[in-house]
Amino acid sequence: MKERKIKKITILRLIKTIVFFSGVAALICLFSIILRPKDNSPKSGILNPNARGFYGEPENTIDIAVIGNSDAYSGFSPMRLWNEYGYTSYVAAEGAQNIGESVNILKEMLTCQSPELVVLDVDCLWAGEGLVDQLEGNMKSVMYNYLPLYRYHDRWKQFSFDNMFDEPEFNWSPRTKGQWLSRSVTPYEGEDLMTPSEEKFAIPKANLIFLDYFFKVCEENEIPVLLVALPSGISWTYEKHNSMTDFAKERNLDFIDLNVVEGEYAIDWSQDTRDGGKHLNCYGAEKVTGYIGAYIHSNYTIEDKRGNEAYKDWDVCYEQYRKYMNGEK
Repeated sequence: MKERKIKKITILRLIKTIVFFSGVAALICLFSIILRPKDNSPKSGILNPNARGFYGEPENTIDIAVIGNSDAYSGFSPMRLWNEYGYTSYVAAEGAQNIGESVNILKEMLTCQSPELVVLDVDCLWAGEGLVDQLEGNMKSVMYNYLPLYRYHDRWKQFSFDNMFDEPEFNWSPRTKGQWLSRSVTPYEGEDLMTPSEEKFAIPKANLIFLDYFFKVCEENEIPVLLVALPSGISWTYEKHNSMTDFAKERNLDFIDLNVVEGEYAIDWSQDTRDGGKHLNCYGAEKVTGYIGAYIHSNYTIEDKRGNEAYKDWDVCYEQYRKYMNGEK
C-alpha cells in the first residue's frame, strides 16, 4: 500500500511538472506571436530593419547576399554594382554582427530570396573578447533564432491590441539596398596595422564552429561563398590577413582582402573613411565595390539584368544614389 501511495504521489508530481512546463511553453509561444513585428519597417521594432529590407524585395530577385558587420554596410555599394554589371545585391549586415547572427540572417534571407552568391565579410569571425564572450554571443544568436520572445521581449513599445494576432507583412525595403550612405570625411591618422608580418591571429575556435555551419547552409542551398575582408584601419590587421589567407587555401575557398589592394581601388585613409578609420564612406565603398564587382564578373556567372523591365526599380534607386553621390540631395 505504501509503495502504491509513493508511486501515485510521484506520478502526480510528474503530471504537475509536465503541466507547468507545458503552460510556460504555451505562454512563450503566445507572447512570441503577440510581440513579433508586424512589418519590417524601422517603426515596427524589428531588429536592424535596414539589414532585413530584403524581405521587401520581390521574391527571388536578389543575386548576391552581402553579410557581415558594420564594415559591410559601410563598405559595399549595391548601386555601384548594379550600374556597372546589372547584378542585384543586398547588404544584410548589422553592427557588431557575429558569425552566429550571420547564420541567422542568411537563413532568414533564404526564406524569400535565392541568391546565386554569398559574400561574407570575415571581420565578424573575430567578434567577441575571449572564448567565453564568443560562445555567449553566438549562443545568444541561437536563442534569438529559436526563441523570438527573447529577441523581441522589449517590443511592448510598439504593441497594439488591434493587430497582435495579425500575420506579418514584410514589404519594406530601403532604396540603398542595405548600404549606409555617408559622404562625411574624417581621416584615419592612427597606426598602420597592415605592415607585412609573419605573425598570425587565428580564427577563434568558438567562431569557427559557426562558420562551418554557415558553409553548411550555403552548401545545402548550392550557393558559393566569396570571403572578403572589407577595409578597416582599426579592426583589421596583417595577422588576421595571414590566418584568413591560410584558411581559404586549406578549404579551397575564394578570399579577397581589400586592405592590401593597390592601384585605383586602394583605400586612401585620408579621404575614404567617415569616422577616422573604423568605417568607409561612400567614396571608399565605390572603390571596394568596383574591385569586388570585377572579381565576381570574372569568376562567377550571374545574369546582367539591366534593361530588364522587371528590374526597372533598380534604375530608379540608382538615379537617387547618383544624385546623392553628386551632392544633389
